[in-house]
Amino acid sequence: MDDDTQDLCTLWREGSLATGWAMPGDWWTPAVEQVIKAVNRGHGLTRACMALGDARARAGVGVAEGMTDLAALFRLFGSANPPLTALRAFASGWAEAGFAPIGELRCEDPLTGLVSVAYLRTRLAEIYREGTAPRHCLVVVTVTVTDVWERVAALLHAAALLREVFPLGDTLVRLGHGRAAALTTRPRSKRLRDAGVVEVVALPDRYRDALATLSLWT
Repeated sequence: MDDDTQDLCTLWREGSLATGWAMPGDWWTPAVEQVIKAVNRGHGLTRACMALGDARARAGVGVAEGMTDLAALFRLFGSANPPLTALRAFASGWAEAGFAPIGELRCEDPLTGLVSVAYLRTRLAEIYREGTAPRHCLVVVTVTVTDVWERVAALLHAAALLREVFPLGDTLVRLGHGRAAALTTRPRSKRLRDAGVVEVVALPDRYRDALATLSLWT
């Protein structure tokens, strides 16, 4: 993130907190940077605001709170309210995610029984607020088969192995297509090698960087 984007991000967050944003640790998302860059460039705002609406809905943020947050950015540029096109795009992105199939938004993935990415984001926010993030890591298993049905079977196998290797309350999550992971303080990977490619990833220092890393896998 360049300095100008970083400065605007900081000011936007402060303005949003001042107008009632409820969860400071959950504010940042990669879509925040998309919106800032779109405003600075003078184009691409519709797509960026749709992405922000989608991200807010998936994080459980209400549409009114999300729009109030968006307004905090435009006040930095001297506007009392966001442009109507930006609000419409945000609402559209929020609605599409908010009314997505229930399996995409509930805590548990219906195929594997692992928790959803939305739940993992919430769990990450908790451990960063608690200051325990340095003790945690993500053990990520990537299924390498390409056939659709074989990939489903391999993903189910990976989910079963994760439950065996991490039985004591670690957060086990499905990450998009062909990936599953454990958020844990006890990294173990040898038994998982039969399930696919295994990476043990230390959490970065900042929550927003953790979300950016997570976005690469989802």
